Amino acid sequence: MRLGRKRAPLAEKTDEAEGLEIVGEDADEPIDDVEDEADAAERTHDDESEGDVEDWRADGPFDYDEVELSGDEVARIDLGTLIVTPWDGLGLQLQVDEQTRQVRSVTGVWHDSGIELVLFAAPASGGLADDLRSEAVEEARNAGGSADIVTGEFGPELRRVLPQAGPKGEQLFHVSRVWYAEGPKWLLRGTLLGEAALEDDATEAAPFRELFRNLVVRRGSSPMVPGEPIVMTLPEGAG
Repeated sequence: MRLGRKRAPLAEKTDEAEGLEIVGEDADEPIDDVEDEADAAERTHDDESEGDVEDWRADGPFDYDEVELSGDEVARIDLGTLIVTPWDGLGLQLQVDEQTRQVRSVTGVWHDSGIELVLFAAPASGGLADDLRSEAVEEARNAGGSADIVTGEFGPELRRVLPQAGPKGEQLFHVSRVWYAEGPKWLLRGTLLGEAALEDDATEAAPFRELFRNLVVRRGSSPMVPGEPIVMTLPEGAG
């Protein structure tokens, strides 16, 4: 189901916690997304401009004030600042601070792929996505990897290949694709992992695009420093 701005109602909020996995901050990565050096794809840089941020969000992700949260029967998981529409078979792992019990990130896992979702406070004027992309490119190149920016469905998309040692000391690579969406004083980052990160038209990536588009952010009005993580809350009955 594709959502829209005030055109069709979204689902009611749900307190369902079934299918959630809660992990501590120091847990291992849930997705093994490495490939041999010979299989690491070459990345090309696209110099097209980012354009208007609002245009990239025309079909989502959405701000809470842009949609109606009533009227359909689709079950959703309400994490306070982020509302997720899962599909049957999608696993959700919540990265939780063990002291505060606040959710730092959410990872959706399906087959051999995943997407990590993180929220940040952003300035009203925008521009945080550009800063985060630039930092990620520099970090990747300093680590001996590669990073490029191409134009994707959500605007400029970061693609990274980072060197990683295998269990027997062999040279492997960690491959990821990163989507950014900037809304009213918030930025949502979605990092594709595993098979979904390897190809533009990979079958595994398609459902994650829909998941990302149907996310709803409820930032709230509290003043926050740009770049500060926006934490989520555990749904009722979880943990």
